[in-house]
Amino acid sequence: MIINQDARRKILPIASGKGGVGKSVLVANLGISLASFGQRTVLVDLDLGGSNLHTYLGMKNRNLGIGNFVSDKSVTFQDIRVRSPYPNLDFVPGDVLVTGTANLTHAQKRSVISNIERIDADYILLDLGSGSHFTTLDFFLMSNSGLLVTTPQAPAILNAYGFLKNVVFRLIQQSLSSHKAATKYLTDVVRDKQPNSTPGIAQILERVEKISKRAAAEVRAELAKLRPSIVVSMGDRPEDMEIVQSLRTLIETKLEVEPMCLGFLYFDYIVREAVGDTVPLALVGRDSLILKEIDRIAQKIVHSERFPDMPLDTSEYEDSFGLATIEAEDDYAEINPHPHTRVEQTPDQATAEEFIRLISAQKQQIKELQGTIHALTIGGGRRE
Repeated sequence: MIINQDARRKILPIASGKGGVGKSVLVANLGISLASFGQRTVLVDLDLGGSNLHTYLGMKNRNLGIGNFVSDKSVTFQDIRVRSPYPNLDFVPGDVLVTGTANLTHAQKRSVISNIERIDADYILLDLGSGSHFTTLDFFLMSNSGLLVTTPQAPAILNAYGFLKNVVFRLIQQSLSSHKAATKYLTDVVRDKQPNSTPGIAQILERVEKISKRAAAEVRAELAKLRPSIVVSMGDRPEDMEIVQSLRTLIETKLEVEPMCLGFLYFDYIVREAVGDTVPLALVGRDSLILKEIDRIAQKIVHSERFPDMPLDTSEYEDSFGLATIEAEDDYAEINPHPHTRVEQTPDQATAEEFIRLISAQKQQIKELQGTIHALTIGGGRRE
């Protein structure tokens, strides 16, 4: 695992617990933003079996990719690194419709990882597949500061937690690979298929410590290095940060890991337009709020020489989550009338999912209004 604080070139794996949360949109546009700041940036499509990062970059699927690299020994990794249409930004395509790429062998996976680690660039962004396949977990653990994208809805939050729990368990497995007795214990844990039989991370560490104090100390040292960052996507209101704070508490108390929050992205129809046109956000809405939010994340990364360590001004906010909350509140004030609507679009033009989102928001507003009326009625009665 590369410790990004100490590395000149920083590898940023970007993952999600479930699909449809805007991960690839973030990867493509964050890469373009980093490159626009003069940073040599490389995007690697590791969503093998379903790679489509090229579409978010406005590129055609006509170049060699990782699918060719792992299936044809004559193809080198340098052969599949291609220039993008944007200055300072290169791209490594994914499976390129080569069958079988989704199920890499151990040797193929190690070859891909070692070649990525040798890429000469300032920032290397990895677009990972959703879910918790071992290959995805190992790609995420290439560095200590991967990004985890989630929406503020409960199912996505739970999937984000589940993904990170699997990351931590995988890291423990790797850390204990040279300790036979502890490894056997973990193997027994995995084999137990009874519902709710898997112990928590704290319990696992306690048991490992009984087996070997040295092994437990090594695991705790590795966990202390892990600094994942949460990016909230498709937010509706600043209050969405409350459930993200709950996710943070869950991670800290259950997984023995301290996460950070890199930013909050509001839901924006401009994303659908960009995806539909297969172009980056900047080519559809250069002044859109979501593009400014992604640029802000890029600036946080660029201005943090020892990222994920960030020079935060804690006189104004407590930590990265506090800063993200303030940013969400400030951005919300710019949205007219609401982040989930656009003046020129009616519900008839929206998709079913977007229409449901609009109706849910209206119901919430009605509920709040009813509560206010109820409180005023009670108060009025008392004054009389």
